[in-house]
Amino acid sequence: MRILQAHKFFYRRGGAEVVFLDTVKGLRGRGHEVSEFSMKNTNNNISDYSGYFINDLGELRMDRNFSESLKTYKHFLCSSEVEKKMRALIAAFDPQVAHLHNVYHHLSASTFTTLKKKNVPIVLTVHDVQPMCPNHRMIRGVDNKLCEACFQHNYFNCVRYQCVSKNFTANAAIAFESYYYWLRGIWKMVDRFVCPSEFMLNKMIKWGFPKEKMRLLRNPFVLPENFAPLGDKIVYLGRFHVEKGIKVLMAALPWLRQYQTIVAGSGPEDEWVDNFIVQYSLTNVFKTGWVNRDRWREVMDTARVVVVPSLFYENCSMAILEALSYGRIVVAADRGGNHELIHDNETGFLFKPEDPEDLARVIKKAMELSPTEADRIIKNARQLVLKNHGTENYLVSLEKIYQELIDQKKSPQ
Repeated sequence: MRILQAHKFFYRRGGAEVVFLDTVKGLRGRGHEVSEFSMKNTNNNISDYSGYFINDLGELRMDRNFSESLKTYKHFLCSSEVEKKMRALIAAFDPQVAHLHNVYHHLSASTFTTLKKKNVPIVLTVHDVQPMCPNHRMIRGVDNKLCEACFQHNYFNCVRYQCVSKNFTANAAIAFESYYYWLRGIWKMVDRFVCPSEFMLNKMIKWGFPKEKMRLLRNPFVLPENFAPLGDKIVYLGRFHVEKGIKVLMAALPWLRQYQTIVAGSGPEDEWVDNFIVQYSLTNVFKTGWVNRDRWREVMDTARVVVVPSLFYENCSMAILEALSYGRIVVAADRGGNHELIHDNETGFLFKPEDPEDLARVIKKAMELSPTEADRIIKNARQLVLKNHGTENYLVSLEKIYQELIDQKKSPQ
């Protein structure tokens, strides 16, 4: 098959990028022809198709001058550069199907409209709740609470609850983008939605997306054969942002002074974390800053328990998959798709979301597991990853989705 893969970033940055790049590599390994469409960036991997990549757009920030911000925003909705380069790529590569990942904003709605005009079937992996929520988190800006107020296209609530920033114009711009996607029929141009969790699939259907277009296909992950013995520390690896639950974790740590804890990451709550450690004299807590891949492995090797305390709806968390695969005991918020990876007391432990006291209780339980119980949970967790997240099964399932659309295109309507 000839498959066009598109994602706004072409380097390993987060979970969605890992899935995208591994999909490209896996499909090529199975003999398919694959082209890529993305943004230019100095961090990019090498691509034979980089000449078709659009210029790096950066983020829509309201501290830019008005004309620059307006130009960037107009690109989100309709981009002559995207259309020109996508048309050129289609002419050169002649894809039988296009598989889009996170293309919103940076690769413009023009990615969808151009593919549709050229009659290329579209598959979209739903990495987050962006098709339903303007800020792609379903977290309100005013109080960081879960929110589904935009249900049935009430996107004006993005302005009401300051979901993107405290800047009125930024919130209004992102809300308008969601109205544009709805009224322009962008989502109707997608032929198949790939949902990495049952949670996401059911949420999409509840929000009005057609059930017949939904396909459940969990994120792939290569299970390492070997991993270090359990360490003795509590570990958090992630961004220091409210939505990631860093404040919930920190609030739990005064109950867990008997254990050494590593918080590895960086983000807007950096200073808050520093102040909290000092305020509560948490001499057992070590803040390491952001870690690269090699240092990530070192930190993971010291862990007994890895904590994923997210406030937002997790989909199919790559952070959880990594920790489970490396034989660590995971304690995660019982939210979104987490319960599909963490079967409580079987493959890890769940705690009540946004409840620091319950989080402390569950971490303590996990830290004090007997060697026999810890081995049982680790074995169960790795078996779950092997069964549900094998790369070969993922690729075979993708091929079936692609072939279904290719055959459908060939058949007379």
